[in-house]
Parts: sequence; structure tokens; C-alpha cells
Amino acid sequence: MTLPLSFPSTPKPVKYRLVFYFLLFLGVSIYFLWLNYSPSFPDPDSFYHAKIIELIHDSGPVTDFPWLPFTTLNEIFIDHHFLYHLAVLPLAYFLPSLLAVKIAAVIFAALAIVIFQWLLDALSVRYSWLYTLVLLFSDQFIFRLNLAKAPSLSLIFLLLATYFISKASKHWSWPLFALSFFYVWLYGGWPILLGIGFIYFITAGAVNWFERFSSHTFKITVGNLKLLLADLFCWSNLKLPLSIFSGLLAGLIINPYFPANLQFYWQQTFEIGLKNYRGLVDVGGEWYPPDFFGLISHNIYSLILFFLALVVFFVFLRRQRPLAWLLFFLSLFFFFMALKSQRNIEYAIPFILFFSALVFSSWPEIIPRLKQLFASYHWPTTVIIICLLVCLPIIFTYNFLGLRESLRGGFSWHKFLASGTWLKKNTPPGTLVFHDNWADFPILFYRDDSARYLIGLDPTFMYFKNQEQYYFWRDVSAGRQTGHVCALIKKTFQAEYIFVSQLDRALDPQLASDPNCVKVYEDTEARIYRLIPGD
Repeated sequence: MTLPLSFPSTPKPVKYRLVFYFLLFLGVSIYFLWLNYSPSFPDPDSFYHAKIIELIHDSGPVTDFPWLPFTTLNEIFIDHHFLYHLAVLPLAYFLPSLLAVKIAAVIFAALAIVIFQWLLDALSVRYSWLYTLVLLFSDQFIFRLNLAKAPSLSLIFLLLATYFISKASKHWSWPLFALSFFYVWLYGGWPILLGIGFIYFITAGAVNWFERFSSHTFKITVGNLKLLLADLFCWSNLKLPLSIFSGLLAGLIINPYFPANLQFYWQQTFEIGLKNYRGLVDVGGEWYPPDFFGLISHNIYSLILFFLALVVFFVFLRRQRPLAWLLFFLSLFFFFMALKSQRNIEYAIPFILFFSALVFSSWPEIIPRLKQLFASYHWPTTVIIICLLVCLPIIFTYNFLGLRESLRGGFSWHKFLASGTWLKKNTPPGTLVFHDNWADFPILFYRDDSARYLIGLDPTFMYFKNQEQYYFWRDVSAGRQTGHVCALIKKTFQAEYIFVSQLDRALDPQLASDPNCVKVYEDTEARIYRLIPGD
């Protein structure tokens, strides 16, 4: 199977391309900085990453996590974004950690856009800049890419992996091995690369198998199925997938967290990521499916190109090259993953556009055929084009304003500053704090790392540790627990303080009337109660 793909073209001199990439990086960075220009994060997890970077800066890698004793993280913890934290660490030597992770998010996001453009150019895609422009118009993708965590770096790794796959073909690939190794250290979602390797393995073997037959001689027989297995498991077809699989395995074993990382990844990746307990546990919003019509409206440019590319792909099915088949399955894989969980949009949109670009660039006669179609159906196509020209700018403007608002809003850098400072000054180290919103943990952890908290990062970790305690915490936080709540909290968790956000009012009436706790602090953001030991 020969995956490399090139088209007749006259590439620009290297120096001009480098200047173009630099200008693209500079322009996109300025655009992203403008979108992010506010002292806030759209995702509270950014506070967690900033704190971990501070801890690495002060005392080296974080190997234990005593801050959540009622979760499995207290026993099995790994920094599954370790390489991301190391990548941001140099900025933390010169900038406050919150600013460092925000600046790093902009840099990594802009670099991901440049890598996407470079990959299209490396495969000699015609009008490559057009697909990059469409990518920048996908506001859901841009939102995910600008989060102050690992998605942008993860996308860079996957784009580079696709490039090395397209170049390595039947050979062992040391670049893929190294990329896979470090991808494990970078991101807990490393099985994505495992899935890409498996899809390549099936696609390459199947293409080799179909090439044995003509349309007139092909039949499904036992002998032909044996040939399929032979094509799948032949050494030439195994070399490249093994480059990926062995790199991932090496990254798991040659790892500062081995062997605890194996159990952690089972919980994080397979139990939470794939199986998912969202029917039993209130997990983060990014794990839930996106609104289907919202997905279409926010990514309409990309999806229109994808639909047209699918039409062209199947019309010229017999002429498709192996790389187009690989990207067809990868784009479908990521698209259905995005339908399952909106956190996969940062992969779905680039690979959809990558597939579309490859399909359109593969067939130079597409433009003449489109002109012929337009001439044959002049009025209908004219109406469609006018509708697109009128509607798409309106949709883009609406989505763009929402994107800017989303990235500039969210969680202020000053959130819980006063209440967190009060906790740090007025409670001894190791104090256990009950809090009624698991999403508050990253901010509380950033404010006061001397205290211990009940639940955070993902509520499923508490569910794994003790289901009864999780359900009790959920019922108490929702105001559904009857009786003297403070005494029950003290008995169940041995907590000493209760932290309640002003936005969460369900628990407040019970605390205010409970004789076993007393309010010791209040401001516009939070209230803190001290639990009084019962008789």
C-alpha cells in the first residue's frame, strides 16, 4: 500500500513558505490574544493546571494527590498532562501561573493552525489556505482549541502522526514511535492515537486486498477471506501500526508513574471516557453530546465542505487513493466521537477539513464538472449560492460574537480570592472542607493547597471510591437530605468547614437553620460555615 500523495505543483521556495507560516502564526496569535483578552478562564480546570505547574516549579513533579481523600485520586494519581505542564513551565518562571497558562494556550492554539496549514502544503493540497480559513471560522473548534489545557498540543501530535503515516507507508517509522511515546506523557487521551493506528491497519490491509481483484472477478469466498487475513497481518502492513503501538506501550512503561498509571488510565480513559457514568454521575459538560443543530450551525462551513467531499468521494469511489480512504474513516471516527462527546470537536473539524481538502485536490476535473453542473442547473444553483452568500456571514457574525463572549467570560482570576484567602489564614493545614459543587475544586485548590477537599476534577473518582458517600454528597448538595445536615456531614466525612458558593442556594436554607454549624465568613461569592461537634 502506498499512502504518500502528491500532486503536480510548483512549490514556493522554502524561505517564502517559512515567511508565510511565520506571518500566519503571528496573525492567528494576535487574533487569539484578542479573543482571550480578559483575566478569566472559560473552564475552571485551568486553575488546576496552573496550580500543578506551580507545584512542579516549587518542588518537582506531583506524584501524590492528598487533596481529595474521598476519591480514588488519593490512592491512584498520575499527572496525565505531565508533558503539557512541562511545556508551560518555562513561562511560569517569568509570568504568574494563571497568565502563563493563558499565554501558552494562545501559542499552542496558533501553532496548531500553522501545523494544519503546513500539513496541507506538505501534501500539495490546492487552495490550502481556504481550508485553514474555514477552520478559523469554526467557532466551536476555536473555543476548544483556546482552552488553557492540552487540546491544542494533542491536536498537533495527531496532525504530525497523520503526516508521518502518509510518508512511512510500509516501513517502520521511528518518528511515529517517538511521537506515540511522548503522546502518552502529554495527554490522558492517548488511546486516540491507538485508534488511528488500528484504523490504518484495517484500511491498509483492506486496500491491498481489494487491489487483488477487478470488479469482474471479485467474489466473497473462503479463499478470498484468507487472503484478506494474509494482507492484514503481513509484515509490511504491520510495521507502521507497530511503530505506533510499541511507542504507546513504551510510553506507558517508561513512565514516572508506572505501574499506577495503568489503573488510572483504566478509570480515566475507559471507565469515564468510553463507558461514561453520566447517567449515574453528573460529569462535566464536555462529556455530554452537543446539540445537533448547534453543531451544524457552529460548524456549517466545515460541514458543507464535508458533505460535498463525501459526494465527490463516492462518485469517484474507484479512483480514491489509500490516504483518502484512511482520512475518510478517520473523519467519520472523530465525527461520531464528537456526537458522543463535545470534547472531541477539536479533532473532528480539522480531520473533516483534511479529508475534504484531499478529496477536492485529488481530482483536477472537479472545477470543470462544477461549472458544467452550474450551466445545466443555472437557476437552482444561483439561488443556493445567493442564500449561502447572504446567510453564512450572518451565521458567522452571530457565532463569532458568542465565541468572543465565551472565551472572555467564565471564571474570573479573582474568583474565591477573598474566601480562599480566609480559609488559608484561618484554618490549620490539612483541614477538610466540604463544598457543594465539584467544579469549585480547581479554584479552591489554587487558592489554598494546604486544605483538603471532598470532590473534584471528575465526580466519578468519588463514585469509584465509595458510592454511598457520593450519593450522600449529591443529595446534601441538592438540598434533598433531611435532618440535621451539618451533623450528618461531620459524621460521614469528618469535615470541619462547609464552603458554599453564592450561586448554589439549594443547601443554604438547611445550613442557616442548623444548630450544628455556624457561619464564619460571607461575601458576594461564597459563604463558609464551621461545623460544631455534636454532643
